[in-house]
Amino acid sequence: MSCADQARVTAGLATAALKDMTAYMNTRRQSGRRIAEFQANQFLLADLASELALCETWVDHVAGLVDGDAHEFGIEASIAKLRASDLAMRMATEAVQMHGGYGYIRDYRMERLMRDAKITQIWEGTNQVHRQLIGRSFVDK
Repeated sequence: MSCADQARVTAGLATAALKDMTAYMNTRRQSGRRIAEFQANQFLLADLASELALCETWVDHVAGLVDGDAHEFGIEASIAKLRASDLAMRMATEAVQMHGGYGYIRDYRMERLMRDAKITQIWEGTNQVHRQLIGRSFVDK
């Protein structure tokens, strides 16, 4: 699987985590209010949704390079894989946190999404390797 394909799958994991978290936040009540109504939680949702939109746009850009038969897109693909997997892990972590204890039990999908998000930071080159490749690209040859 290419880095671009991995990034698309990983962005899908992030999307699933965001949807599950949002649905839960709109049903879970605290102090007589849905937890989605609290400003801090709205800020969190806004930040995560914004990062997801940017990530998806970059993944689409890389897919366009691949489809357009570009000769060099390795660094762009590494950036897509790196950012998508880090975002999926952050999204899953925030979603588990929002679910509280329910986030760790198999009755809720969050438990699996978190495991799946973590493996995306490891497979097909760890994120540390991708950071090294990206960083190395700035060194004059």
